[in-house]
Amino acid sequence: MNIRLSVISITTNEPITEILAFSFSKDAYTPYTTLNIEFIAGQVAAQDAKTAWLYLDGVLVHRGYIDTIKIREINGIKHGYITSRGFTSQYMQNQLATGLYTNINLNMIMDNYRTIPYVTHERGYETSYIYVKPGSTLWDGILNISFKLYGKHPYVRGDNHIMINRSPSAQTFTYDRSTLLSEGGERDSREVIYYWSMEDLDGTHGNYVLTDTDAWNANLMRSRYFELDRRFLYDPQKALEFRDKMAMRGWRNRFITYLGYRGEDLFDSAVIGDETKDITSVKIVGSSKGIITQVGFYIDKFVNNT
Repeated sequence: MNIRLSVISITTNEPITEILAFSFSKDAYTPYTTLNIEFIAGQVAAQDAKTAWLYLDGVLVHRGYIDTIKIREINGIKHGYITSRGFTSQYMQNQLATGLYTNINLNMIMDNYRTIPYVTHERGYETSYIYVKPGSTLWDGILNISFKLYGKHPYVRGDNHIMINRSPSAQTFTYDRSTLLSEGGERDSREVIYYWSMEDLDGTHGNYVLTDTDAWNANLMRSRYFELDRRFLYDPQKALEFRDKMAMRGWRNRFITYLGYRGEDLFDSAVIGDETKDITSVKIVGSSKGIITQVGFYIDKFVNNT
């Protein structure tokens, strides 16, 4: 596989093909791609570097800000180390002004409040309202409108394309179990809550409650009480459903690993034996020894991978 890194600085675009090791990941519930990479630095200068672009077999899979960069010389050869997050990470680092936003849609949130370079998005014209609490980010607004209008969680497809619904360009990948390195499952119950209770307009608990049977069956008896959520005044019970689904994101996962990388992306389909699943995570690690890809399939209240 051909691996190429481009480090963009203030004045240059330095193409790098001597990659020593890297790891790349994307996840249905993380609003950006991540890259950690070690390379022969050539003419790259740490003080000038701005962005990192990663290509696998000519396909751009990551384009992001450089969070950290270090250049050090070992036996006369300069080694570079970069950590980077995709440009969509900036939606978690910009806030919306507190207040009520009426007749708003995805296009307005994405296009009107902060311009982030290299970011594109699914066109969404249906409108609703969002109530922005103090400290809320642009990503909170995108998440809120996604859940209200579609009952879904937004995700990043490609290198910086924000989606809510399944992409019309989604592909199907078929895997032969005899060629897999491994196949397994995992569970993370640390955020799972059994009992949710929200105040009503009078500040009283008891009218809006939700109990989670999955948590009960797993002997998880955690409870949460919170004030009236004005984001969901149109249907207060949705405030409980939203929190419950968010707490259980990715709590169960199945995965496969194989040698190489075939180009999988979020919410492509995977066929394994007689099962078809939505792809919800892609992790790639590579070095001089080769590339290994892990493809994951969450089982939770946003994704119905059984």
